[in-house]
Amino acid sequence: MSIGPGGGATEQRAGFQPVRTGSVRAQVLETLRGSIFSGQLGPGDALREAHLAHDFGVSQATVREALIELEHAGLVVRKPNRETIVTRLSQDEIVERSELRALLEGMAAVQASRRLAEDDVELLEHRLGDLETARAAEDFCRYSAADLAFHRSVWELSGNKSLYRVLDQLTVPLIAFLSIERSRQFQQVSPGVRPHDPLLDALRSRDEASIKAAFEEHIANSYRNLHSNGTEPASTTTAS
Repeated sequence: MSIGPGGGATEQRAGFQPVRTGSVRAQVLETLRGSIFSGQLGPGDALREAHLAHDFGVSQATVREALIELEHAGLVVRKPNRETIVTRLSQDEIVERSELRALLEGMAAVQASRRLAEDDVELLEHRLGDLETARAAEDFCRYSAADLAFHRSVWELSGNKSLYRVLDQLTVPLIAFLSIERSRQFQQVSPGVRPHDPLLDALRSRDEASIKAAFEEHIANSYRNLHSNGTEPASTTTAS
């Protein structure tokens, strides 16, 4: 999907509403981020500053700032003086990112377990509740956001800011890509499946080997069905 006119008769428009109140840049950013996670904007879709500025009723500078933030998050790839496209991951990139994520997130989870307090457990349980609510509503975008929030909480609990930043850059495009493919294929998050519960159980155990194994299995299950031309979803969705 290319945003804005000029791409020919087959080009589609996302139908963004003009920004009217509040932080203009923040609204543009969140609208574009939500459109990527929901699949309204797919991998490889072009985002043209002039057309987006017209659709939102804002300046091109405001759109550019939002696109730069999306680039820092790994959701888009910007080509100066050319165009910006939604990140498209090849099979090799998916494998590389997921393997590296499994290694680093296991490390972060072990560190988090050493600092885990009762209120931290309550926070993670709250995150699991958000996941279940989104699953029940069959809301892909909300489920992906809750999924990312759970994992970010684990990374933050590690107390390692550098590790958090690296994991965030690795993981956000993966979760967005998975969310897009789910929405395109109308894949439902299977009832009764709570793939994050073993992660919290492992954290509570404080056993390093169990924690690493739980996170490695979780991440492997999340991405093993992603292929270079999309996904071939399994009958049970594991999230990411």
